[in-house]
Amino acid sequence: MALLALPTSLAAQDESAEAQQYEPIFTDKDKSFLRLWYYEQVLKMNLEEDQQDDYYTLLTFYTYKMTKLALPKYGYTDAEQKQKFDELTARLNADMKDFLSPENYKIHVESFSNIMDKVYAKRGWTD
Repeated sequence: MALLALPTSLAAQDESAEAQQYEPIFTDKDKSFLRLWYYEQVLKMNLEEDQQDDYYTLLTFYTYKMTKLALPKYGYTDAEQKQKFDELTARLNADMKDFLSPENYKIHVESFSNIMDKVYAKRGWTD
């Protein structure tokens, strides 16, 4: 029985070590800020309820992918993480451009640029 438990405990140790080294792009504190930011955007854009849901879904989809870029399982260097983050941001903005009115798209881009600036500063990235 002890031999069967060994692989499980080794895997748990590996996952624990991986979790200690992992610094997500968006921390839990950042995610709280993003929720507040989302609420402010919805107010600025005066979106209908179904539009709010769609906006939140798109935003969550891309920020979730961004958060995971630093996972050790991907093996991305810091430069690769930045490149992937920028690619995801471009895709997010393209999807938002298709979805939002020109006025609301402008609000989104200006506001998300502020979030990008904070991520860049936190990670030590430059343009």
